[in-house]
Amino acid sequence: MDQDVAEDLIDAGRSYEALFVPALFETWTKHLVEGAGISEGAHVLDVACGTGVLARSALAKSGENGRIVGADPAPGMLAAANELEPSVEWVLCGAEALTVQDESFDCVVSQFGMMFFDDREKAAKEMFRALRPGGSLAVAVWRSVDHNPAYADIIQVLEDNLGTAAADALRLPYSLGDSDEVIAALESVGFGGVTVEAKTEMAKFPSSRQMVEAELRGWLPIFDIFLGEDEINEVLMKSDKVLRKYSAPAGEAVFPTSAHIFTARKV
Repeated sequence: MDQDVAEDLIDAGRSYEALFVPALFETWTKHLVEGAGISEGAHVLDVACGTGVLARSALAKSGENGRIVGADPAPGMLAAANELEPSVEWVLCGAEALTVQDESFDCVVSQFGMMFFDDREKAAKEMFRALRPGGSLAVAVWRSVDHNPAYADIIQVLEDNLGTAAADALRLPYSLGDSDEVIAALESVGFGGVTVEAKTEMAKFPSSRQMVEAELRGWLPIFDIFLGEDEINEVLMKSDKVLRKYSAPAGEAVFPTSAHIFTARKV
């Protein structure tokens, strides 16, 4: 990263890293590292890397002789990622137009990004292009909200209190639950040996209220849904009651999450 980034964007990236990464995303990285077969000296591309939790796991596995590149279209995310691990190459670009050389990576990984790609087939083609012949791919995609009950509960609270637009904004990350869609996108661009496996991991937030408030203040504004303080407090009181069943003795919100892990090779 060699460009100036607005401080508010960097702060948003830092907040994302502090709240969501340890609570929700970090536990999934092992599935991608193992699925892609990342080993000592590997050259790895992390697509839609966010603040870099998966890239950092890949770096730990590939060691000092490896090369890790993290690509993301959000400059604030990359700036926060660079603060945490400057030895990774952070590249500002979207999945549909990766600014990397052809056939330059042993492994390509992507954790919970494919649901947001504007053109999934084009993104898959770009990941295929970046891989060397025989290279491996590992992708994580959330299963449908039916398999992620805590978020199904939050979505219902939003539907009941804020309306369909707010609920649909939170449904989006779980919109690619049909594994056949992902398999079709990968196979259409030439990937072979595509496999899919459903996995479950436990999420752990400091509290259910903190988890919901992050969605209200951080996620909904992305969709131009801005709430007043009275609305936020009302939703939080409602969600406290609904999410009480996920509360651990110390007050944390602990619940299962489910995703599909796809693996494939460039044949």
